[in-house]
Amino acid sequence: MKIEKVESNKEKYMNLLLEADPEAEVVKQYINKGDMYIGKEDEKVVCEILITKVNNEECELKNIATLQKCRGKGYAKELIKYVFEKYKNQYKRMIVGTTENMIPFYVLNGFTKYHHTVKNFFIDNYSEKIYDGDLQCIDMYYYYKELKNEIKGEEL
Repeated sequence: MKIEKVESNKEKYMNLLLEADPEAEVVKQYINKGDMYIGKEDEKVVCEILITKVNNEECELKNIATLQKCRGKGYAKELIKYVFEKYKNQYKRMIVGTTENMIPFYVLNGFTKYHHTVKNFFIDNYSEKIYDGDLQCIDMYYYYKELKNEIKGEEL
């Protein structure tokens, strides 16, 4: 897979972004506030990832999606590894907010530490009920990955 940074016209990939975040108005709030990367296979876009700055120490994986027909081939995993490497010298940690059903996916891909929960996130921020499979999404669960391994007070 070839990975490219999207510098302009990110809206071109709105349908793919909506695979992961189903409300266009919510996506429009962050689409131009972060860095977007697309993965291509045979010159066709198969996946995307969008990273935003939270503060000087944290960035957030805000959106990641793979075309439905291309899922299960490791494209998202490859994008996640790519951004871990890309941002490891810029931020201390990367966080991700997710639904209950998707926690195992993110844990398997390096987001192994619990950060916090935003109660009623999907009820308060979306105009319609959001479902992940048969489960109605209510709370947003945040996990993180340490990008910098800092050992304080010890010399190597």
